[in-house]
Amino acid sequence: MIIAIFVVVIIAGSGAFLLRNISTGSKSASDNYLRIQADLLAQSATEYALMRAQDVNTSAVGNPCLNQLNITVNDASGARMFDINASLAYSFNGAAPAGCTALASSTGKKSMVLIDITVDDNNISTEDIRVHKRTWQQL
Repeated sequence: MIIAIFVVVIIAGSGAFLLRNISTGSKSASDNYLRIQADLLAQSATEYALMRAQDVNTSAVGNPCLNQLNITVNDASGARMFDINASLAYSFNGAAPAGCTALASSTGKKSMVLIDITVDDNNISTEDIRVHKRTWQQL
């Protein structure tokens, strides 16, 4: 009788241990999926911000430069998943147009843009998922 109780306790303990490991593995896989998705969104947002920056008319009056870009990514049901913030700063060949966030002006080199992308989850996971990407691109 004592041996039977001992065997049942060992089997129950093993089962609880396996369930905990399965739960941890599932959560880890889910968090990895969301982190990879955030990395891909950061890459896409960088390309989108560069495309928008190249389309800006720097000879226009007012605010000719794209200095900030905010994007919200929703899931299929419309629930908010990720917030993407892009900050752009420029280095111009000539004088910096008014309204542009300029790192340097009249560098004598090709005009460049520094793009900082931050992708932050909207509390869709118990782990905080935040991706930062910085790139220096030619305009």
